[in-house]
Amino acid sequence: MITSFIPSEDRLDLSFHGDLDLTISEDVCLISATIPTTLRTCILDLTRLDRVFDSGLALLWMLNEQLQRIGATVVVLSDHPEILRRTPRVLSNALNVVPQDSSPPLEASAVETDLLSA
Repeated sequence: MITSFIPSEDRLDLSFHGDLDLTISEDVCLISATIPTTLRTCILDLTRLDRVFDSGLALLWMLNEQLQRIGATVVVLSDHPEILRRTPRVLSNALNVVPQDSSPPLEASAVETDLLSA
């Protein structure tokens, strides 16, 4: 996970890569505990994830709860169909954005068919 705080914009950028699972729990808990109360925006860049596990979504939910308490806007960047399908259930207040430079997302049914045939 790569973290970038931009004080002039009261913005926190979190870029996740690899697997979204319990291996990042210490980092997410540390960030959650140190979020400034003046934070206005948090961007969660999930475009570089390989796999998403329930434990990783639970960590995002926990982080999102803290962000909601301080009133920060949460923006999720992703072009992966599985993430686009699952994050609205966990991050109900987040804005989901598909980056313009990414290829169009595959239909979820096509991804599920590919996974079942593998």
